Amino acid sequence: MKRNALAAVVLLMGVLLTACGQADGAQGVDMVPDIPVDRDESSMASGIMASGMDVSATGDMSMDDLKTAGMLDTEEGAVEGDVLLSDKILKTGDTMQVIYPDNEGRLYQGLEIMLHGAKVYDSPEAAGLDRAQMKEKTENYDTAGEPEWCGIDEGRILVCDLTVKNVKAGSEGELHIGEFMIAYADPDTQKVTIVSNGPAYFSASISQAGASDYYHYQLPEGESKDIKAAWLIQKEYEADNLYLCVTYDNREPEERQYFRMAEAQ
Repeated sequence: MKRNALAAVVLLMGVLLTACGQADGAQGVDMVPDIPVDRDESSMASGIMASGMDVSATGDMSMDDLKTAGMLDTEEGAVEGDVLLSDKILKTGDTMQVIYPDNEGRLYQGLEIMLHGAKVYDSPEAAGLDRAQMKEKTENYDTAGEPEWCGIDEGRILVCDLTVKNVKAGSEGELHIGEFMIAYADPDTQKVTIVSNGPAYFSASISQAGASDYYHYQLPEGESKDIKAAWLIQKEYEADNLYLCVTYDNREPEERQYFRMAEAQ
């Protein structure tokens, strides 16, 4: 069933709340002012809890898996409104803050992401990547918001060099790369939609491509790690309109941060 691609962003909340492993009742100098959780995002969390499934089991489930498990609302129009690109556009060398809510709804900084560079390639070989260390295909979204598979030889490869710091992400240092996504901003409307939140290559994985825990990585609190991640991008997407951002962002849309890929190349 056709869904607005924005819905995919919100519907991943349950996955990311577990994967990121927020610390209970986190407080301190890194707190930011209270920001209310969007109604639809809160409903998603409630839906997952009400399903009776252990949230920790959702970390590597696809959208279809979550629907089958009864954890997602599949009614058309369940998510209202569009997210528009903010003016918080970052460039190479800048730092993006990843914000989490604590158990009392207050927000705190969990991660920092610094982008060192990004480039689009036509093949793994051109990018200097070994196909044997990559996923053969990833579940992406087309320009209409429909999920579709994108294979290595069907799309281009967007490679990003990042430094990730675990400020206070908790979960004993086990994190999930699906917390970051590649998004597309329509040049005419500035509407932001998801392209992919699952890279085909991830240098910091604790496992190997194809394994259920491939997107997991270890990063103890207070430490940083250099990471190379490569997303498959369908050819209909123009590189000038691609952005790296956070899959689940609890801030108001106008406050959300984006790395523009064209400015990083």
